[in-house]
Amino acid sequence: MAPRPTFVVAERNAGKTTALKALLQRPPYDTMKVCGVLALANDDKTQYTLIDLASKERRLALTTEVKAQWPAVGRFFYDEQAFAWANGLIISSLATAELAVFDEIGRLEVAGGGLAMAFFQALHTAHVQVVAAVRTCLVDEVKEAFAVGEAEILRVGERGDE
Repeated sequence: MAPRPTFVVAERNAGKTTALKALLQRPPYDTMKVCGVLALANDDKTQYTLIDLASKERRLALTTEVKAQWPAVGRFFYDEQAFAWANGLIISSLATAELAVFDEIGRLEVAGGGLAMAFFQALHTAHVQVVAAVRTCLVDEVKEAFAVGEAEILRVGERGDE
C-alpha cells in the first residue's frame, strides 16, 4: 500500500509553493530521490511555468493571455502539451522515485486534466511518498476525486505556522 499523501494546504496566493520548496529542504524529504514539478508564477501571477524537479527543464503551462489552441480553466488558458510532458516525466520516474511532488493539484486535476494522470499513478505506487499543494477549498474535492482516504494536512499561512 502507498504511504499516506501529504497535502500542503492554503488559500490562493498564500505561499503553498514557497512552503512546498521549503519542505523539500527538510528531512526526510531532502535525501529522497524526487520526481515531480513545481509551478512557478511570474510576478503578477498571469503565467505559470512547470519546472521538472529532476532536470530543471521548464514549460509554460498556464497564462491569462488568450491562446486560441489552448483550453481554458478559470481565468487561465492551459497548454495540454506541457501537462502531457510533465505527466510523462513523472510517470516514467515513479519506478525509481521515493517522493513525487505536485504543485499544485486543483480544479483542472479534479476534472481529470492537468497532472491528474501522474497524480493518480503516484498515489497508487506502493513505495512513493506523494506531496502536493492543494488550495484549502479543494481539499475535499481532491480527496474524493482521487479516492484519498487519509492525508496528512500541512496548513500554510495560518496562526501558529512556522
